[in-house]
Amino acid sequence: MNVILLEDDVRLGDRGSMVQVKPGFARNYLLPQKKALLATEGNISMMRNMIQLQNKRIERERKAHQEIAQQLKDLSIEFEFKSGITGHLYGTVTTEQIVEQIKAKTHLEISKKKVALSTHIKTAGTYQAKIKLFAGVDVTIPVIVTLIKEEDSQNTKGRIKTARTKKDF
Repeated sequence: MNVILLEDDVRLGDRGSMVQVKPGFARNYLLPQKKALLATEGNISMMRNMIQLQNKRIERERKAHQEIAQQLKDLSIEFEFKSGITGHLYGTVTTEQIVEQIKAKTHLEISKKKVALSTHIKTAGTYQAKIKLFAGVDVTIPVIVTLIKEEDSQNTKGRIKTARTKKDF
């Protein structure tokens, strides 16, 4: 029996494809679960039209995301954080902070789930943040982190540290 798949199925194929299955499988599982339609002339032409409309919609979205990618291509993000004596940040640079910087500079709303960092940013340097806007539309922007060294409160000028022994207590 020939059916048209309404959903992607690992075993059978992609959505919109016409496949041959056993009649019992089609009658008892695929058709009642609304996972497939019988492959009649009307259903075949309906699926072709739906797939064409979906492809046009996807292409419009891809073009819109490519325009956003062009806006983000020349953008660089800079952060200035306090650090300890060792040069490590107090905390890390998060994807949420990167999204806030992008919104402040370009007024574009991007989900923090679309931003990927290759490593945790805990020291000064230049890093790369990959933004996946749409399937096949990715942008990599530089993230520059500079440090503000915080003075060690125990090592102030004029004070000499001395070691104490048990006798001093």
